[in-house]
Amino acid sequence: MNAIILISVLMILMALRVPVVFSLLLSCLFYVTFLKEIPMIILAHRMLGSLQIFPLLSLPLYILAADIMNSGRITEEMFNLSRSLVGHIRGSMGHVNVVASMIFAGMSGSITADTAGLGKIEIPMMTKAGYDKSFAVAVTGASSIIGPIMPPSIQMILYAMIAEQSVGRLFVGGAIPGMVMGLAIMVTIYFYAVRRKYPYDANRAPWAEIWKSFRRSVWALMTPVIILGGIVTGIFTPTEAAVVAVVYAFVISFFVYRTLQLKDMLKMMVGSAVTSALILVIMGAASVFGWIVTMENIPALIRDFIMATTDQQWVVLIILNLVFLVAGCFFDICAIILVFTPMILPVLTAFQIDLVHWGVVEVLNVCIGFLTPPFGVGLYVLSDLSGLSVSQVMKAVTPFLIPLLISLTLITFFPQLVLWLPEIVFG
Repeated sequence: MNAIILISVLMILMALRVPVVFSLLLSCLFYVTFLKEIPMIILAHRMLGSLQIFPLLSLPLYILAADIMNSGRITEEMFNLSRSLVGHIRGSMGHVNVVASMIFAGMSGSITADTAGLGKIEIPMMTKAGYDKSFAVAVTGASSIIGPIMPPSIQMILYAMIAEQSVGRLFVGGAIPGMVMGLAIMVTIYFYAVRRKYPYDANRAPWAEIWKSFRRSVWALMTPVIILGGIVTGIFTPTEAAVVAVVYAFVISFFVYRTLQLKDMLKMMVGSAVTSALILVIMGAASVFGWIVTMENIPALIRDFIMATTDQQWVVLIILNLVFLVAGCFFDICAIILVFTPMILPVLTAFQIDLVHWGVVEVLNVCIGFLTPPFGVGLYVLSDLSGLSVSQVMKAVTPFLIPLLISLTLITFFPQLVLWLPEIVFG
């Protein structure tokens, strides 16, 4: 009974648009005040204790590295390289949008920040080239979903903390799914571009131009290579890789591209600290809520209920996909990972679902929910960014959910799309 009341209080608070962190803390406070005689000081100890984890140091560092990389010419060079590679394909600027997101997105720690940050560049770029604004908005929203899947990913780090899995395996495991998603979105773009006769570069870029664009952007392209290469070879841990990413981003921005000034660093450091604080306070609140949930034996109850309903792994995967897709429409992505993951771990274990495989599937689910009508937060972000109404954004985005859901289905039911590369790399 206490478990039902606890979950009900949380749902009511969230329905009332109370911020996620306060919804979690107020529901916990209600529990210890009215349902159990537990000293409130324990909540503070639990909240602070959950944040004393060494890998969490990587959160502000990856965010700072992304801010530095976004500071100037690096983003421009990424777009120039993407255009030289895919500019000759029908719907070229849409493909450039996707390729740039695959290369560059996902490091800010927030899909909202990725959508807004790259969208400020991508949407005007596409409309100026002759594309409908609604189409540019849809492509930008769909391509932003790739960011948290491609390494490095803050969402993967949070899942790894909760599920006690290797951050390196999750990073590497997201590479192929990210490419599958990118290819699926590009096929959809091509279909619409042919149908609507969108422009494209008539001639394929000569190799000399491609080489010139590659040479200019190679320093930026080396960032994920250095991060993943160092983790895979064991030169440094994922946490140490975040430090390397910051130093490397600073060196190429300040000394190579010369677009960064020292006075900008303070603003970026403050910004990354604020963003990190938002994530960490949600993580601390979610940890307290998770402790109460475990104490009430809710994960075991969920496991027993599902096992009594079915004994088929594929049915369980469908149920969990639906739960996380719906949750992604309403709640903060980080909060979903932190609150829901501990509840379903016994279910995953009971049905022998690989935790690395599910980690990638879970992150993809909540990210698609971010863009799903009618309540997906991403719809409102894109509306504010573009000046289009929410209904216009919904109409434009909906067709792009098809390739995303197809990708999700493939990744869910063909685990080797996630697991093959980590098995090759780590054994």
